[in-house]
Amino acid sequence: MKTKIIASALFLTTFVTLPSQASPLSDLLESHNLGWLLGSWATADGNVKLVYEYRLDKNIIGVKFQADGKEAEGMIALKPGTQESLYVAVDNDGGVSRGTWKEHKGNPLLKTTISGREGEMKIASEHINVNADTMRVKVYKQNESTEPGEMIVEVELKRAK
Repeated sequence: MKTKIIASALFLTTFVTLPSQASPLSDLLESHNLGWLLGSWATADGNVKLVYEYRLDKNIIGVKFQADGKEAEGMIALKPGTQESLYVAVDNDGGVSRGTWKEHKGNPLLKTTISGREGEMKIASEHINVNADTMRVKVYKQNESTEPGEMIVEVELKRAK
């Protein structure tokens, strides 16, 4: 019981006394004209679904992904005091994905390391704004220098209505 009280006090003290060092993620998206990413997206046949939505006063973006029986949920947040965006997700098989967002050919690119039952895989997902209602996502294997290499798949997603 005493341990729970101490842990609770430390938890509350941390949130009350630490100054907020991260700028809101929404400011970063707006300054780079990336607000188009937000929303619900799906392929025409509905086999692939992707959702990006603000959470926690626009300080994180919640991510939901579904494809071929695989489901994952995660978040995107800024590393405090920086403009570096970090990504982490967990899938329905217990796999964990960690990554960072970069720019590639003028488009947002998520470089991800996926650790699962089959081992580790490194991919890069380029998000391309075709128009207000269409996004194309190209998924590449990362090469030895962690840059996009061979393309694995390309999908076109429509904004879900």
